Amino acid sequence: MTSNPETGFRENEVIDDDFSPTKSDVSKILCVGRICLDIVQMCEQFPAEDSTQRSIDCRWQRGGNASNTCTVLSLLGQSCELLACLSADEHVNFMQDDLYKYKIDYSHCPIIKGIGCPISTIILSLNTGTRTIIYHNQNLPELTIKNFEQLNLAEYSWVHFEGRNIDEMLLMIKHIENYNKSLNGTHDCSKKCMPITISVELENPRSSLRLLNLLSYIDVVFIAKDFAKNQGFNNMKEVIHTIGQDAKLRGAIICAWAEEGAIARTPCGAIVQSSAFPPHKVIDTLGAGDTFNAAVLYYLNKSKVKFIYKCKEAVYANDNKLCDDSTISKQDIKQKNFDIKNLEYSRIKFIDEIVLQRAIKLACRIAGAKVGSRGYDCLDKIFNHIL
Repeated sequence: MTSNPETGFRENEVIDDDFSPTKSDVSKILCVGRICLDIVQMCEQFPAEDSTQRSIDCRWQRGGNASNTCTVLSLLGQSCELLACLSADEHVNFMQDDLYKYKIDYSHCPIIKGIGCPISTIILSLNTGTRTIIYHNQNLPELTIKNFEQLNLAEYSWVHFEGRNIDEMLLMIKHIENYNKSLNGTHDCSKKCMPITISVELENPRSSLRLLNLLSYIDVVFIAKDFAKNQGFNNMKEVIHTIGQDAKLRGAIICAWAEEGAIARTPCGAIVQSSAFPPHKVIDTLGAGDTFNAAVLYYLNKSKVKFIYKCKEAVYANDNKLCDDSTISKQDIKQKNFDIKNLEYSRIKFIDEIVLQRAIKLACRIAGAKVGSRGYDCLDKIFNHIL
């Protein structure tokens, strides 16, 4: 098979037939964090200090890690919701219109009056492929547990957090834990309740120690390259062999390392890796990490929903002695060491070597394609191309 120079993907290569975005929708992914306004200037080269230079492209776009992650999830066909504080300043209509354009639910976002929207000014250098970010925040409040408690958790199968506002985030995580515990003993397959898997992105070096203390509460952890380097790690293999190995981490750990690809460890300790898929030409690296995270979340969430539905069928069949017609046979159940009473409420049993390796490989491909394109709007077409 030959490679497509536009996407870096091999022609006619299929990731998984069951993962078509045209299939029936699954429970939503909720992304909790920050939204801001990005003012992006693309230059041939980074400007010298105290100079004047023309840019070759300029755009405004909605930014922020959680916000960007939602954009990519929606383009991949995944129902999602953003929970972030929105400023009621002159930019609010632009933000809301853009969220609506990308079919991102923002109905629970608190609207804050009297404080301006956070703004990022970004300079993209075509010469080096770098992106330089100057961030300004006028102290827009962070989300609180009261904001989170307004949600109906039954709507979500996954909640993804930016690693920020740690005290309130921990309260939100405990709120999810209480919800998951309330599902124990509920075996009615007609109900659409689903345990919520929790993931978090560790990116902010300033809160590194406190973020690492969250590992025992998290199902899937994304370690950003900048965060890892601040911790003294020189490459992604050092990260995967060190962080969480002291039994603090109960789930999976994932680390992307730009042009070196990504590496991940399953809850059982198996390590998988994917090479990078660089584009023919680097155009726009802004949001590449958010794109990678979103693609992983997309694949893992779809895998989880598929897994749990099969398990519910097995529970129903076992209770009614109809295993001969079940999607999962008694032999399958025995081989996988399933706990019938509690399986449908496990949030991480579906993350095996095959699922995790496919997830990071897909994510590396989509992130590579994003780097070779302006913004995000190409990603849905690229994703459909590789299915």
